[in-house]
Amino acid sequence: MSGDSRDYSFDVSEYLFRLTTESLRLLSNETQSFQSLTSLVEKLAGPSAAEALAQHDVETLRQHLSKIPTEGPIRINMQIAKTSADNLIEAKRRLGEELGSDLTVADAISMLLFDYVVEKSASKLLTQMGIETSNGAGKRAVDTGKVVPLK
Repeated sequence: MSGDSRDYSFDVSEYLFRLTTESLRLLSNETQSFQSLTSLVEKLAGPSAAEALAQHDVETLRQHLSKIPTEGPIRINMQIAKTSADNLIEAKRRLGEELGSDLTVADAISMLLFDYVVEKSASKLLTQMGIETSNGAGKRAVDTGKVVPLK
């Protein structure tokens, strides 16, 4: 391992593994390029990772960790940039304080994946409703001038 990156190995649950693969599918479709767990984590573990997770209700995050346990029999290995690792550790620390419990880096990754999937699901729903989702959420993407009465 070089000084500019960190190696991680996690034994994760089947549920967390499925969350990981779903997140990879979403990112690959978004970028139209096959992505790796490393590229996904580095995308999500930016300097504002802790702030992104802080937007969720503490009880929602607790429920996520309860319904999608982190530890399990499936081994995941990855190598990420030192800056991403530092951001993950900071997110883990801050979330641990918020939740009042000791968290692992894998717990922080799980919550970042949860946030990513929730964001993508909300974005898809808003797009289907005709509401712009990037740089101006809440504004109409297209105004046709037609009014359709609801019955």
